[in-house]
Amino acid sequence: MPLDIVILGPPGAGKGTQAELISEDAGIPHINTGDMYRAAVAAGTELGARVKPFMDAGELVPDDLTIAVVRERLSQPDTARGFVLEGFPRTLPQAEALDEILAESDRELSVVLHFQLSDELAEQRLLKRALEQGREDDTPEIIHRRMETMRIPEELVEYYRAKGILVGIHAERTIEEVFAEVQQVLQAAAAR
Repeated sequence: MPLDIVILGPPGAGKGTQAELISEDAGIPHINTGDMYRAAVAAGTELGARVKPFMDAGELVPDDLTIAVVRERLSQPDTARGFVLEGFPRTLPQAEALDEILAESDRELSVVLHFQLSDELAEQRLLKRALEQGREDDTPEIIHRRMETMRIPEELVEYYRAKGILVGIHAERTIEEVFAEVQQVLQAAAAR
């Protein structure tokens, strides 16, 4: 049975770091819509031209465009054993679309990891990352706007909670401590 994982949480919660560790550990691809969009913008593709205005403004890319990109990516053969999806879904329509995409292949999500972190610590981590990586899209103003824009809607959390697949992860600890908790959750999910 595939291990299909979604990671939810605020920017700065360590989702990407943990998704990479899960990807390496489980041998499944880490799919990050933000990375896909940044790569498309850098490569000057049609997709990049369509998403750049939203990214520059610190806004969410519209659902229809994001859903189409995720649908195409999940159809790739490397996702047959599972995937770690980060940055999607961000809205209830996206979550419903993801369920439909998976149902077409007779699949469903294994677990949704909900990374929890205070806004204050998230902003501190993002400012530190901006300095270390020289990410020009991480000015204090844009970081603050992204924190608001990227806030996980409560209806999305409730949607997955109602399905019984939402697991809260305390993301304020070290990378190793968080990954140890994630591994326990994934073992339990795989055993279901």
